[in-house]
Amino acid sequence: MPVDADLNLIRSLTTLALFILFIVLIYKVYSKKGKKYFEDAANLPFEDGDERSEKVNQESKVKNND
Repeated sequence: MPVDADLNLIRSLTTLALFILFIVLIYKVYSKKGKKYFEDAANLPFEDGDERSEKVNQESKVKNND
């Protein structure tokens, strides 16, 4: 019987830990602090890509010159 009690305790604590992790994740996503980050991430598919490729090309030129 004690093995069953230990297993149930582990399951309960795991459920509680995952629930707390879920609440923290929801808070982080909807906080004002993370709003800019997630808005930028949401708009990534709509960006042209030319600006980013130019930036990558400039960075690679700088690395090659070193």
